[in-house]
Amino acid sequence: MVIYLTWDTWAIAHKNWFFDTHQVINVDVLPKVPLEELLFFIVVPLTVLLSYQALLKLTGWQQDGESQ
Repeated sequence: MVIYLTWDTWAIAHKNWFFDTHQVINVDVLPKVPLEELLFFIVVPLTVLLSYQALLKLTGWQQDGESQ
């Protein structure tokens, strides 16, 4: 997350990226990086991991070749 937030900050400072002020709630966690961007970098990886774990559980697939 630190790498992506650093990249976002750099891209915003160099005018390669921006956030429309009409589309965000205007709470910045870093200079010009909105809260929504921080939450994006938390929520998306978390949902991927939870989905992966749910699929492992539902399919019964064992990653290490363990028998059930």
